[in-house]
Amino acid sequence: MGDPELANPDDIFEIENYDNPAWGYTDGGMLPIACNYLWVCDNLLDPSHVAWVHVTSFAGAGTGDAPLKVEKTDRGVIVSRWIHGQPPSPYYKDLVKFKDNCDRKQHYELCVPSTALNKSIYTPVGTGGEDAPMTNQTYVNISYNFMTPVDENNTQYIWFQHRNTDPNDADVSKKMNDGAIIAFNEDKVILEAVHANMAEMVTPNIDLGLDLGAKTFRKKLQRLIDAEQVEMAEPA
Repeated sequence: MGDPELANPDDIFEIENYDNPAWGYTDGGMLPIACNYLWVCDNLLDPSHVAWVHVTSFAGAGTGDAPLKVEKTDRGVIVSRWIHGQPPSPYYKDLVKFKDNCDRKQHYELCVPSTALNKSIYTPVGTGGEDAPMTNQTYVNISYNFMTPVDENNTQYIWFQHRNTDPNDADVSKKMNDGAIIAFNEDKVILEAVHANMAEMVTPNIDLGLDLGAKTFRKKLQRLIDAEQVEMAEPA
């Protein structure tokens, strides 16, 4: 992890609304995954994977038609999209504060070196969009994910969730946390298989359009790693 004396407190990741009493949170957890941390990072920049890995939880209608938007930031990459006029995903069906269909945003953000901020926004049909203001029924849940490399083949996946409703409802927090644990264990199965099989790869990669976010992030991170190695190698 490097020399503690070189750690900059200003680089500590900020949790937006951390002190806001109107926001609730889950206990979170820590999941060991037998894979390189970058495979977990790839997963958390891929909104498409929920449609087939998390069928009973985070999956939702409309993902096949809504295009992904990829943007670079000073601290990483954001992959996002709005999906309009569809039912909420099973995980959020009983959490949102309105009935019927919704507009929803998938916001997948990864910050160097390996912190992910996944934001889910659910709002009544006709009220969602890039420049649309939040309504009094808009539901926001942010999953903060901190991937900590153990070695080249193992990662500690640490997370918790932060929502803009039900700040003191322990039952809601438990339900959300239990559902997240189920979903993240589904990720674990896939990621460990990816790690094992990519180590014995016999065919070339095929990059798809939905890989752009992960590829962009990996290149940004590698440039920073390379620059740091050069700096460390230079004589004092």
